[in-house]
Amino acid sequence: MAGIYIHIPYCQKACHYCNFHFSTTLNTVPDMVAAIKKELFLRKNEIGEPVETIYFGGGTPSILETRQLSEIIDTIYKNYDLGSNLELTLEANPENITPLYSEEIKKAGVNRISLGVQSFEDEILKFLNRSHSSDQVRSSVDHLRSAGISNINMDLIYGIPGQSREMWSNNLNKMLALEPNHISAYALTIEDKTAFGNWHRKGKLSTLPEESVADQYDEMVTRFAAQGYEHYEVSNFALPDYLSRHNTAYWRDRQYLGIGPAAHSFNKRSRKFNVANNAKYIRLMSENTLAYEEEVLSKEERINEYLLTGLRTKYGISLRKLASEHGYNLPEDKINFLKQISDQEMGSFDGDTLILNSSGFIISDSIVIELMP
Repeated sequence: MAGIYIHIPYCQKACHYCNFHFSTTLNTVPDMVAAIKKELFLRKNEIGEPVETIYFGGGTPSILETRQLSEIIDTIYKNYDLGSNLELTLEANPENITPLYSEEIKKAGVNRISLGVQSFEDEILKFLNRSHSSDQVRSSVDHLRSAGISNINMDLIYGIPGQSREMWSNNLNKMLALEPNHISAYALTIEDKTAFGNWHRKGKLSTLPEESVADQYDEMVTRFAAQGYEHYEVSNFALPDYLSRHNTAYWRDRQYLGIGPAAHSFNKRSRKFNVANNAKYIRLMSENTLAYEEEVLSKEERINEYLLTGLRTKYGISLRKLASEHGYNLPEDKINFLKQISDQEMGSFDGDTLILNSSGFIISDSIVIELMP
């Protein structure tokens, strides 16, 4: 199973927390679409197995006209071997979802939507510099379902400065009332080169206390579990049969092709990093020149990556796989450490596989550090 990720590097405006690669200058969108189609063609032989998932991320992919989206999808269909049960996800902002747009993306082949909700509090949405209102979230869900797109993920942010416990509980109530199939929930991080990062550096923004962030996480995990959502990755929850197949492939060490500026690719041996510059990317594609740098992964890097991704998920890590596929036999003291994690009820260890639970997920990075060779 392989996946294709397509980065659409445009947004209507910059959210105060986001440090992803994007531009708010939209006059190069047609040239970018042509460049993405060119890269898809130039790299068509890099994947030697059927493509099971396609994911349009960004940026804001729903900023594209449906004609442009269809052109990119058609290019994939013409140049790649596709599996019979394709998952095709489009990240979208609620304000872009109209009845007509929903029908057109359905016809283009989109069968899964990831909605950038972030909050159901209009005051918080304004603070984040989002472009939609909470009412638009509800209407966008109605439009999508009416068009026959029923597989819907919603993104949510917790740990936002100024967000009280009552506001957070209200967010969870409104989210669950819409019954999404999948929920991705992320703790707010203050990133450099963002408005929040600038305000924080100048002392104009205070972060939420760690205890409050932990309380919001705990309430979220409890509420979602009570409604039948499986906590299958640190930040992801799904109803039965609605796990994100594309993202799960990332976490389970499968290959994927990253298309567009700033996109990454992985073939189990190396990573490729596309140039994070729209103008340069467009120029290189017009010259039929690939736009990536490649980094061959060392044995230690492959081990660390397996530990890092595995411990973030319900699949965990296997000592047998570490030995057979990565040539790493975990020392006895580290095996005893895994037993301690199980004894402390942060996960389960059966002598081979360590699987963390919700309590263990939040300290998975520190556990990885302890296990690294």
